[in-house]
Amino acid sequence: MGYTTDADGGDKNWLQRLIDKIPGFSGYQAKERRRDIDKLHRDAMADRIRAIKPTIAAVVRDLTDGGRLLEVAPLDRAAKKLDTVENKVRFATYGYSGFFDAVQIKEEHLDRIYQFDLRLVEGVETIETQAEALRQGANTSTDLKLGASNLEQAIDAFNAQFDQRQQAINGFGAESAPGRPLFQ
Repeated sequence: MGYTTDADGGDKNWLQRLIDKIPGFSGYQAKERRRDIDKLHRDAMADRIRAIKPTIAAVVRDLTDGGRLLEVAPLDRAAKKLDTVENKVRFATYGYSGFFDAVQIKEEHLDRIYQFDLRLVEGVETIETQAEALRQGANTSTDLKLGASNLEQAIDAFNAQFDQRQQAINGFGAESAPGRPLFQ
């Protein structure tokens, strides 16, 4: 039910027949999948970034419980940066059709975006590693300062990499759709 036999003898359901009959429909579906996948990828990274916050909060709690209130400031700064980055990643709009159109997207551009995405995931892993090292090394003031500095550097590097990805996509859009920004 709902299937017909195509010219090659294979069965086709109604959706496949629709795709065959409406020019560009399969490209539209591919474009929508790219947008969905981009959103899922960014949400997953933002979730991992959010999961780092309890580690920092635990270190702050240990410091305040131990009377080391003056040493909390660098951790507050790192936590604020982490919040900013999480929100930037989670709520960044994903491009107009100019970038995601199946017809207009160039393979080398898509490959470059995938390379950015891999580096972003690696950047999240670095932030996770630095947060854990901070937790492990919060016993002395010197180790705490070093750990907080390393964590901030990892967050800053991730933030810069995310900005470069956005700029690259905007640059790709300038080639394929002049005057139309890809990210709002």
